[in-house]
Amino acid sequence: MNTHPLSCAALALTLAALPAQAQTYDLLATVSGTAIVTEVLDANGPVLRFVTQATGNGSITGLQLLITGYTSTDVVNMGTGSGSGTNVFIADNGDQLFGSFTVQATPTATPGALTLQGLTTFSGGTGLFSGASGSAAFTGNGSFISPTQALVSFVHSGSVAVVPEPATGALIAGGLAVIAAVARRRRAL
Repeated sequence: MNTHPLSCAALALTLAALPAQAQTYDLLATVSGTAIVTEVLDANGPVLRFVTQATGNGSITGLQLLITGYTSTDVVNMGTGSGSGTNVFIADNGDQLFGSFTVQATPTATPGALTLQGLTTFSGGTGLFSGASGSAAFTGNGSFISPTQALVSFVHSGSVAVVPEPATGALIAGGLAVIAAVARRRRAL
């Protein structure tokens, strides 16, 4: 079979234009840090806005990435314990995974201490996480050390789906075109 060079190029372009399939990976991350009350939205609730900065220790299996940092901004009605917000997981290569979450804070028998439970839904990010999706359940605890500051820790467990970068598909298609051209030349000899 004689393969025309234009046929190889057309095949390569067609393959590059195909949508890439998302790959799903397990995420397990433990983060701990400080949550600071940055605003009292309603003193009657009270409804508070928190900003959390934390360091992480976790991984995304199969991506060879470590989770080394975490930030979040959320609003919690301390009267009901319900809240929601946005968060960012930071990988060791600097890529960021964005999410939004709901949380339920429940007081414990220890004054100022809370248990935390919730769900994060991933919504893209930077670098490898551009277009990412998935979710992770989390559990944790918080302990107020002052009226405006709490020490917090969370364990997040779930999965993240990542779509390979378009350049990866183009590279694969280009490689296939080269293989086809080499095979055609060998057959011609």
